[in-house]
Amino acid sequence: MEIKILVNEKNVLELELGETDQSLAQLIAEKLSEDKDVEFAAYKLEHPLIARPKLYVRTKKGDAAKLVLGVLKEVKNEVGEFRKQFLDIVK
Repeated sequence: MEIKILVNEKNVLELELGETDQSLAQLIAEKLSEDKDVEFAAYKLEHPLIARPKLYVRTKKGDAAKLVLGVLKEVKNEVGEFRKQFLDIVK
């Protein structure tokens, strides 16, 4: 997946998430919204047939890019745990 950084300032980050559906952008935005340091986190899909979701993050304090990296690490851990549990079930 190609990721384009549209804006990268201290407390603002805007990304275009390549040709994918909105589920990854939605997951990241929801996780970011749970963080007390995040003022605003959302995604936008400009056209449902041309899937290039944009992720918008604005923080109250802290580096927006670092918060996104933290959320990605959290998601990776959750998916890994889910995979482990699922493999235990299907064996």
